[in-house]
This record gives sequence, C-alpha cells and structure tokens, in this order.
Amino acid sequence: MLQLKHTADEKHKSIGSLQTSGAELKQKISDLSARKEVLPAELKEVKEVLSHAEHEESQLLDAIKTLQ
Repeated sequence: MLQLKHTADEKHKSIGSLQTSGAELKQKISDLSARKEVLPAELKEVKEVLSHAEHEESQLLDAIKTLQ
C-alpha cells in the first residue's frame, strides 16, 4: 500500500512538472512570436542606417582622394 502511494505521488509530481514545463513553453512561444513580428521592422531600420553609413564612408573616401 505504501509503495502504491509512493508511485501515485511520483506520478502526480511528474504531471505537475510537465504542466509547468508546458506553461513555460507556451510563454516562450508567445514571446518569440511577438519578437518575430518586430524583427523585420528592426532589420529594415538597420539596413537603412547601414546604407547611410556606407554612403557617408564613400563620400569621406572621395573627399580624402580629392584633397590628396
């Protein structure tokens, strides 16, 4: 009888652990989905800033060549 109670307690504990893991996974999925929605806009902004910086670098190099 004691063994049966111990087995039942262990199974109950395992179920609780799995349920907690499931809730954590759902939250992780939710967080990642929200981030996935934001990243394209961030990538577009980074590309624009990078392009602007590359353009400025090109102008700087041209100015240096002109002064030489």
